[in-house]
Amino acid sequence: MAKSSIAVPSSFDDQLEALITRIKSEGWDKKFSLDVKTLDVDLKGQRSEKQKDVKLLQDYEAFHRQFTVAQGERYGRYMQALEILRAAHRTQPEVLKSLEPFKRQSTPRKKPAAK
Repeated sequence: MAKSSIAVPSSFDDQLEALITRIKSEGWDKKFSLDVKTLDVDLKGQRSEKQKDVKLLQDYEAFHRQFTVAQGERYGRYMQALEILRAAHRTQPEVLKSLEPFKRQSTPRKKPAAK
């Protein structure tokens, strides 16, 4: 089972950079045997991966907007075709019954809270 991820502040890369700078200026890397080289690599990895993450998110959001517009257009054509078939067969109950699975699913409305 995968471990749950730790909540990381959005300013983590800036905090990491400030900590590395402080560790170096205070000499804590030598005093406490802190691996500053690994922390520097972590900072570079964090910055490049964060940049890639932002770019991928922007690309996804742009694609998703286009997808939802196109999907709405496709659904409109689907509904139009269904309406034409229903109108053409309005006197044929067996055909109308066979078209029932294609109707829009209704969702129950929430009842207003009692006052």
